[in-house]
Amino acid sequence: MANMSCHGNADRPVEVIQYRHIAISESERGERRRVGAIGWRTSDGESVRQIDRDLYQIVSSEELLERVD
Repeated sequence: MANMSCHGNADRPVEVIQYRHIAISESERGERRRVGAIGWRTSDGESVRQIDRDLYQIVSSEELLERVD
């Protein structure tokens, strides 16, 4: 859905990607899509937790990421 440039420890650049879960099923009327929860990951695939609008945290390392764009 969206990409955000962030800075981690020692101004290390980190790309955070926002995504949304979508369940797709078939019904008599055709394909049906159900929109689910929003999540965040780094471009390397690590799970990220949103703390507030401009602050995120990598779950495994607890490294804080500050949004810069």
